[in-house]
Amino acid sequence: MRLSRIHICGLTALLIATLITAPLNMANAEEKKVPERSEIDQQCLWATERIYSDLDTWEADFGVVEKDIDKIAAFRGTLSDNPETLLKFLKLRDDIGPRFEKVWVYASLMADQDTRVGKYQGFKDRLRGLAVKYGQASAWVDPELTSIEWNTLDGWMKENKDLGVYRQAFDDLFRQKKYILSPREEELIALGGQVRAVPYNTYNLLTNADIQFPTIKDEEAGEVELSDSAFYIFMRSPDRRVRRDAYEGIVGTYKQYRNTAAALLSGAVQNNIFNVRARGYDSCLAAALDGSNIPVEVYNNLINTVNENLHLLHRYQTIRRKTLNLDDGVRAYDLFAPFTKEATLEYTYEEAVENMKKALAPLGRKYASIMTNGVDSRWIDVYPTKGKRSGAYSSGSYLTQPYILLNFHGGYEDMSTLAHEMGHSMHSYFSRGSQPYVYADYAIFCAEVAAITNEILLQEYILERVTDPRKKLYLLGELLESFRGTVWRQTMFSQFEQRIHEMGEQGLPLTADTMGVEYGKIMKDYYGPDYTHDELVDNYWIRIPHFYYNFYVYKYATSYCAASNIAKRILEGEPGAVEAYLSFLKSGSSKYPIDLLKMARVDMTSPEPIQDAMKLFEKMLDQTEELLEQQAQ
Repeated sequence: MRLSRIHICGLTALLIATLITAPLNMANAEEKKVPERSEIDQQCLWATERIYSDLDTWEADFGVVEKDIDKIAAFRGTLSDNPETLLKFLKLRDDIGPRFEKVWVYASLMADQDTRVGKYQGFKDRLRGLAVKYGQASAWVDPELTSIEWNTLDGWMKENKDLGVYRQAFDDLFRQKKYILSPREEELIALGGQVRAVPYNTYNLLTNADIQFPTIKDEEAGEVELSDSAFYIFMRSPDRRVRRDAYEGIVGTYKQYRNTAAALLSGAVQNNIFNVRARGYDSCLAAALDGSNIPVEVYNNLINTVNENLHLLHRYQTIRRKTLNLDDGVRAYDLFAPFTKEATLEYTYEEAVENMKKALAPLGRKYASIMTNGVDSRWIDVYPTKGKRSGAYSSGSYLTQPYILLNFHGGYEDMSTLAHEMGHSMHSYFSRGSQPYVYADYAIFCAEVAAITNEILLQEYILERVTDPRKKLYLLGELLESFRGTVWRQTMFSQFEQRIHEMGEQGLPLTADTMGVEYGKIMKDYYGPDYTHDELVDNYWIRIPHFYYNFYVYKYATSYCAASNIAKRILEGEPGAVEAYLSFLKSGSSKYPIDLLKMARVDMTSPEPIQDAMKLFEKMLDQTEELLEQQAQ
């Protein structure tokens, strides 16, 4: 953990949760009158007044934090003087950081609960400016800290118990010392930051502002305009013609920009290669994983183990082809189609909460008590209201309670999202309550584990209790598709990302044609003999922004696999499994992510967690085939 880093309101959990749950929320959206916030029972609105009673109080705190940031400069050039000065600086930073987060999270929650209020949006702009000011004020800290001899620092920490608290943070910083360049070189790299951001910024503008999609006819032959944000809605249509037209309309439009998109993605890869060669890393993959001290073997182990189990994904496509009567095979636009539309699972919010509580009961009384108190203490903003941000996330800070944004409509996926976000919030609650500020946050590699563990415990609970065969088949279809999207698909993306970086490192051309060939090959390998490949699919990589995130998506898959391993141990009643898991939740970033997961009895350097996830997928395939056979009789 970089000691100069400031935690910004739990954005780790917030970002990941939003990315994963957004497609499901869009797919389940219903056309209905959206109420104003004033029409919602207060118990279903998050308690922002527990952060600040009014805007004047927030404004005053903002001003104090802004002035306190100026105090950082006074320590420049003094950190190596003596342990007392160093500790004084660290305590100043640990005082500013939580208060910064507090003003940030309040403004963010207020802005998200009603995006129509320009004043709140303006607050977020001011906070971004404050974050820049903090970054500039503390840019000197890491180089100055690493200029201290480790033996000297080690001695100080042994003599001073309060300074010893920072040992893990110092170890993490000094571990990366060999990749830190001279002050002038670091300055030059920093000066090029905006230039290196051009590929992604341009891609973002191209895909969100410039590209225009055509219209198609929906199931009732009405004209509808396609949009990338509604891609999954169209892909889940029971009408194959709608799915095909939407896929060809959206991916076909991206294809028109294939050469531009290839140049932009190639530019992003070259940025990563520049970093590798400037700092002396072994590869782009090693550089991306080094920040959290993740061994490269973890990434390769995921891809290798998933590839060894591709027969299960092939079997899933065979079920899909037979169930949907796809005589010409499963095509790319059939991959998201539900098995059945006749039966759904619907819940009130109160029913969803009760099911969540019962499903998570195996986590013990303490977990249940805190979670219940969280619901009662208004952690959750439940229903969609006019102007409210879409999607779902978990937020909060070291000085506040957790906050969960939902847009609850009543489907199973909404109940699952509630359990997912509660997992994030409980992780944050335990971590912040057990760790000093410097370790209160947790790495993205660990962030999804707690959330997906809750999802799996919920799905196992509901699967045991749904007796209607049609509803059970619907649920299994949703769970299989969630697994495909989180494990198979993200690993496939990770494999493609690794391949194009290897090509770039070898000096091979990264063009629309070469990247299309690689993407198409991986698609055919993953989806097997019942999948019918179209050349248009070779351009699908264009619509995936995650390829600009520098080896990010593999964490979705590893988190699911780790969570399935943890859930299996808990449900089987393995002695000490719950206690080990709770220790993981309480540990924040006090150890490296791989070591934290080992505390929960999960070793992500081994194939076991991934194999456990595959067994869970296979179990759901068995149940699905059994139900389909019963219906056919």
